[in-house]
Amino acid sequence: MIEPLSPPAESVFRLGRSNFSTRSVPPEARHDYYRREVLVALDARDPEPGFSANITALRLGPHAFYVTETGGQTMFRTPEMIAADGLDHYIVQFNIAGSHTGDFDGVPFAFGPGEVGICDLSRPMLLNSTAVKVLSTFLPRAAVQAVAPGVELHGMVLDGNRAGLLIEHLTAVTRWFPQLLPETLPGITRATTELLGACLAMEAGRADFGVRESPVLLRARSYVEHNLLEPSLNPAKISEALGVSRSTLYRLFEPLGGVTAYIWDRRLHLARAALLDPKRARRISEIAFQCGFSSEAHFSRSFRKAFNIRPSDLRSLQPALGDEPETPFAKWTEAATGG
Repeated sequence: MIEPLSPPAESVFRLGRSNFSTRSVPPEARHDYYRREVLVALDARDPEPGFSANITALRLGPHAFYVTETGGQTMFRTPEMIAADGLDHYIVQFNIAGSHTGDFDGVPFAFGPGEVGICDLSRPMLLNSTAVKVLSTFLPRAAVQAVAPGVELHGMVLDGNRAGLLIEHLTAVTRWFPQLLPETLPGITRATTELLGACLAMEAGRADFGVRESPVLLRARSYVEHNLLEPSLNPAKISEALGVSRSTLYRLFEPLGGVTAYIWDRRLHLARAALLDPKRARRISEIAFQCGFSSEAHFSRSFRKAFNIRPSDLRSLQPALGDEPETPFAKWTEAATGG
């Protein structure tokens, strides 16, 4: 995640694009450069060896979408930071690749490829990430609370089934960015917030809405995310890794359709995220085999059953963000904080 950046007030109804990259920075200085040039509302530590960062910002008036690739690291927001900057936004982040685990104001959480996570910048958080690729945006509190009054959003995770409309909207905006007209910008901003509200309404239909998962289930889900592409991943291996009995594991996963069904569902969502990857256009057969399917035909049948769309048709939604020379990635925080 990166902190919310907003353009100056005079460009409210204009489009713009900026790129940030550490590729020209010596490896040992990259993380400090990233922290200095990009992060304000959040800070980061403990970068994995070989850390790098590449960010494309698509600005639609006061709103912006970000396609972000970073190496593994720990990010955090403290009460002192909250008091100092007063930012009052939600970060809405779609994971294209990689996983996050952490603590959102005392509540553990985990989300991985194909899922959407929500962070409230008025609350503390600690986020541990693998190397990730994410598509994110920042929404003002008042706009979000208008479509989701009284809902506890900090640390909420929406799976691809319930967040599918929002995910496809985010990827479509990045894909169509070069063709957008300034007069369309207010409508796109409203649509983003309203689609989040629609996804939250679907989430509210769950019997366990508002009930936090048990710590053991969170650990199990995190283990699955980190080992999703391992052919040997199965209930026995998860039970052994977590130190719980298989009967306990089956009971924990029963509301999610069972352990094995959950693993295959996560693999399908990983494949779905790969098909929507803004920059990589891997062959469908390559994605299928990497995600554990025995054939492209088997993958296509399973995918269509899960998402009611063929993989090849979904691929048409893939954002087309061509490479451009990098330009200075300015900090546009004054507008977001009213400064």
